[in-house]
Amino acid sequence: MSNDKSGRNKPVKTLVAVIILAIALFFGVDITQVIPTDGNVIDSTTISEQQNHLQTAEGELILTMIDVGQADSFLLVQNETVALVDCGTSATGKNVVTYLQEQGIRKIDYLFGTHPHEDHMGGMYDVISNFEIGKIILPKVKSGEVTTNWYMKLMQKIKNDKYVLEYAEVGTTYELGTATMKVIGPISVPEGNLNNYSTVLKVSFGEMDVIMTGDAETAVEKEILASKENLDAEVLKVGHHGSDTSTSKDFLDAVSPDYALISAKVGNKYNHPTEATMEKLKKRNIEVYRTDENGTVTATITDNSVSFSCEPGDYLSGKELEKKGSK
Repeated sequence: MSNDKSGRNKPVKTLVAVIILAIALFFGVDITQVIPTDGNVIDSTTISEQQNHLQTAEGELILTMIDVGQADSFLLVQNETVALVDCGTSATGKNVVTYLQEQGIRKIDYLFGTHPHEDHMGGMYDVISNFEIGKIILPKVKSGEVTTNWYMKLMQKIKNDKYVLEYAEVGTTYELGTATMKVIGPISVPEGNLNNYSTVLKVSFGEMDVIMTGDAETAVEKEILASKENLDAEVLKVGHHGSDTSTSKDFLDAVSPDYALISAKVGNKYNHPTEATMEKLKKRNIEVYRTDENGTVTATITDNSVSFSCEPGDYLSGKELEKKGSK
């Protein structure tokens, strides 16, 4: 949905909304079935907030790792403010749209694409086509470095529909209700490796912190460590689906998480997560939550605690988990 609407038709839209709502209530119709989901007729302010957003208590940050197979998509909601970090693939972006709609979400205040790989941003076209978008935050990629069809189509839509586009910059902080999302990496412009364009975020809520790394590899981790950023956090979104190109010993020691999140697909061709990464997590007794074993996982974060919607997963590598499932 474009973000440059003048609002000159708002009175008409509001009148239409009121009429639809009145008819629905009179006949006892579920109003979620009569209100369009594309935002073209009814502004989000014309219906109850319960139908606009996943409801959270004022003192909670809800973090959901959506199961999108061998890809990433993370939903964060705090006090009716919504952020989405990555959108799955072109094939699974529709799953993200469905999940968000099932939660009653109509607007995404901050939409992050960590880096221009299809398994992180491929589903963004579907997402921006189905929700009102406050701001899109992407890494600034060198001109001509990414020429894949899905990316060119996405960037053309963002330009044509005049979305608010901002490039991720280290030090920038976004307010997510009473939580904050701070860009802490990458420090320098990567050379020839799109994974290292990954926007690294530190999400803070009360005394609790979450580090989200996209597919950032050890070179990015090393620079962030050198920046002296305080990385201590309760939750770590493990880099690159648990690949051994990320989650270096020094980085893991600095974050010192209690919980780890891994988004991967059973039987993926990369054997993510790798045995080496899982051994590091096991050695530190870090609880692991993983989509290949747990499916979609939701963490409820208060100012001093973190709880999960399921029991933690195993420390098996992707290859070991696949073998276990085939028995």
